[in-house]
Amino acid sequence: MLRAELMFLTFCAINLNLEKLAKKFNYRYQDLQNLNRFEFIDLLKNKKLPDKKELQKRYNASVCWVIDLNKMKIFTGKEMEEFLKKNLPKEKLERETKIFKGNIAYSGKAIGRVKIVNSFKDVKKVKKGDILVSVQTMPSLLPAMKQAAAFVTDQGGITCHAAIVAREMKKPCVIGTKIAARVLRDGQLIEVDARRGIVRKI
Repeated sequence: MLRAELMFLTFCAINLNLEKLAKKFNYRYQDLQNLNRFEFIDLLKNKKLPDKKELQKRYNASVCWVIDLNKMKIFTGKEMEEFLKKNLPKEKLERETKIFKGNIAYSGKAIGRVKIVNSFKDVKKVKKGDILVSVQTMPSLLPAMKQAAAFVTDQGGITCHAAIVAREMKKPCVIGTKIAARVLRDGQLIEVDARRGIVRKI
């Protein structure tokens, strides 16, 4: 429990500092969220930042390939598309998929309308009783999470942000579905059965 609390506090501290740094260097907050750890250290030590356009490309769509602890590559645009073609299994993702599974982060059951929330600009979409669906949640999405009846994420383990918040707020949560944010669309009615780890379109 202490580990989870420390992780949550660390996320909050980093995001608060990113907001201040974004204003100071005249960058968008969401773009600074796409710094890798080496760039973040360079920012703190040397006050250097990657080009704005590069960070905006990462925000729109990117893949981070971690080679080892001291080496990583970030792909955007055509390089990203080529990387995905070569390295991802050819998965047939059907929009007609009605039921899929994930891991239970907090048990319970809820029915509501889907709201896809992947950045702070999406927060205002969520009304009381909606189901928040995200690739992965972060502290900046907390206002939306307070309104939502349940959470569903593509990624994350038992100590991820969504799982920690779900336990604190006592809201049904299914994590690690892999496909929820791609299969579901805003406004769809779904049932989140976090007693069995199942998400079902109604």
